[in-house]
Amino acid sequence: MTLLPLFVFWGLWYLSFSTRTIFSPILPLIEDALSLSHGEAGGLFTSCSIGYSLTLLIAGHFASVWGYKRTVVFGFMGAGLVFIGLQWAQTYLAFHILFFLLGVATGTYLPSILPIITEMYDHRHWGKAFGIHDSAASVSIFSIPVLVAFGLHFLSWKKLLLILGFISFLLPIFFWKVSIEPKKETSHQKGGRIVDLFKRRPLWIIAFLTIFSSACTLGIYLILPLYLIKERGVDFDIANNLLGISRVGGIFISILSGFLIDRYGYRTILMWSLAAGGLSTVCLSLSSSLTPILISLVLQGTLLIAYFPASFAAISNLTPLSERSMAIGVTAFLGVILGVGGTPFILGLIADRFSFQVGILWLGILTTFSSLTVRLLGKE
Repeated sequence: MTLLPLFVFWGLWYLSFSTRTIFSPILPLIEDALSLSHGEAGGLFTSCSIGYSLTLLIAGHFASVWGYKRTVVFGFMGAGLVFIGLQWAQTYLAFHILFFLLGVATGTYLPSILPIITEMYDHRHWGKAFGIHDSAASVSIFSIPVLVAFGLHFLSWKKLLLILGFISFLLPIFFWKVSIEPKKETSHQKGGRIVDLFKRRPLWIIAFLTIFSSACTLGIYLILPLYLIKERGVDFDIANNLLGISRVGGIFISILSGFLIDRYGYRTILMWSLAAGGLSTVCLSLSSSLTPILISLVLQGTLLIAYFPASFAAISNLTPLSERSMAIGVTAFLGVILGVGGTPFILGLIADRFSFQVGILWLGILTTFSSLTVRLLGKE
């Protein structure tokens, strides 16, 4: 199992994830700069998620024709241009447009990289490969709030975005050198795979579960600084450091879950990660002081992360290579647009009417019960 390409893929996933997670710690600053309500601020993530999910939905079509490697590279170039454009954005509408375009650009990565990984690594190593690769998301969730809190002492939040934009132009160069292009599907496979894909019940079960897992991880993560600062009265720097520190466990659980998937199967990991993550989300909503909040955040940010490598392994095992990119796109589309994009907006509206606590509580309850649907996947 060659590790160098996997480490480059890891860096790309870290960068791709950071282009979105960086807005969570600076959201209170954007909210104040544009004089937005909580619902309006959360709506920016909805625009990003709409663009991201639309690209996810169609990337499986054009990536296999245009080239998976080329799709990845041009996606990062587009993200870099958006970050440059944000330097001159002054209005709420401009932010919505640029957030949408950022989603379009970054949505090309996931459907393109998973076929590359499954092509480069043997089937018996898929769990470990997905686990190592997905740990980059946890590192991003952990490190970005800490880096932003530190960087804001020296640079404005717009300059931090500009730095991320420049990196988006540079890193894909290394990716191009170490990756391979998956084999082209035949025209016959392309013609029938979409109809067959939408008939697969396991695909829709995984998509349903991905909505809740995405909502409880990145969806809550994106509004957590607002919740801690505005509703719980936590200091700005403390809130962002808590947010980052609480995600440290996710780094290790992503890698560990890869080995556990190869050993015990993806169904077991899917069920237990959702159940435990949902319960810890309930605990988060009921916590009022720093210590129980931190404990709940650590548990939630650690246990739910195990879901994603398991879902990638499940999709890869349930679909042939010719359908894999499209299957990832469909499930990620629903998870992003409803879980990631819808959650900050809905929780923001609930907070304007009631409180963030109410929305987080019900999300945790629903996620816990969603774990029961894993049984419908049948035997592996």
